[in-house]
Amino acid sequence: MINTDNPVGIAPDFSGLVHAGQTNTAEEYALLDRMGVSWLLATFYWSRIEPADDQWDFDWYDRYVDTAKAAGKKIIGVLGYDVPWIHENEKFSRYIPPDKMHYFTDFVRQTAEHFRGRVDAWCIWNEPNFNNWNGSKKDFFTLTGLAAEAIREADPDVILLGGAFNRNITGLPKAYIRGLYESGAMEKTDAVAFHPYELSPKRTLKLYNAFRKISDVYGFGSRIWITEVGYPTGGWYPTATTEKKFPAFVVKTIVKLASEGAQKVMWYQLADPNVREKRNSEDYFGLVRSDNDYTSKGAEAFRLCALYLSGTVYRPGLPQRRNMPKTLKAFYFENPGSGGTLVLWKEGKPVQLNPLQLELNDPDIVYNLHDPVSGNTVWLGCETDFTVCSMPVFITWGK
Repeated sequence: MINTDNPVGIAPDFSGLVHAGQTNTAEEYALLDRMGVSWLLATFYWSRIEPADDQWDFDWYDRYVDTAKAAGKKIIGVLGYDVPWIHENEKFSRYIPPDKMHYFTDFVRQTAEHFRGRVDAWCIWNEPNFNNWNGSKKDFFTLTGLAAEAIREADPDVILLGGAFNRNITGLPKAYIRGLYESGAMEKTDAVAFHPYELSPKRTLKLYNAFRKISDVYGFGSRIWITEVGYPTGGWYPTATTEKKFPAFVVKTIVKLASEGAQKVMWYQLADPNVREKRNSEDYFGLVRSDNDYTSKGAEAFRLCALYLSGTVYRPGLPQRRNMPKTLKAFYFENPGSGGTLVLWKEGKPVQLNPLQLELNDPDIVYNLHDPVSGNTVWLGCETDFTVCSMPVFITWGK
């Protein structure tokens, strides 16, 4: 029955969150455990760690890292940006001139050494093509190469990422991406980071595949980490969606990226701020409404993906299509131990299905139907009809 054509393995530590764990509270970490979160991503700001030349302050990050590690979480640290004291006008500029890059390499070396064995991965810079780097492409390539070499000297075994590209207003920055690879700056890195922000899950996958096509040429197509992806539920960003559609966007995005071979997916972000500005989309990316009450906007959808996709194998040939509408989207994830997960949705007119049509008919197996909005689970009999519509459903099973 099992189709082994082009299977895709999903890592056991596939899922993560951006801007999570920073309250250092037991309540937040209990939520992260429930959601199945493996990775936490945080920016390690140069200006916070080295506020003046050769004056180091790791206290805040020590508390954050130690709390996360005690809770069993892995950490990606993003290393950036500039500090005022390297510039003549003593202002931030999101640029480091070549004659000052040795200050940055000293920062990354000291930071990697300080957190050796505690931070699991480092990413050099963030979205250089999207307002976070105001220098030339050539200078950014130089900075990446120097930083990678410094980190490798300080911690040879740490996972090292570069890139962290977003799309530009006009689309994928293809020349920038190719230039980074061709410069040799990525030679000491393990993987490339990418942020496929788009208008919908369908467009997100298209953007990811365009990035993968370029990365394939340079040997990084199978080494892509999605270190940010998400959609706001308010504000002026064109990628904004409604709260009603948000859980579906979460599931469709993560399922599609997993099935196409993304190594990790870090969702941006855990919580909306307690006080939100109506037009500021940055205040509406959260899976929960705030870090006060943790009520779900999309947390249950993320939880299902994290719990039931991680550590599985995606089987593109299953289930057999003969008993299903052609417009039905079906993603079959096999658990190598026993059991599996089937994620279903259908755009347009809803359809009624039952497990028999999906070849889920083993009398020794218990099938469960999960709702990504409420998180509720119900037992599913072999002949029990259920509705599939644009809001995905999860069917899970195991002996």
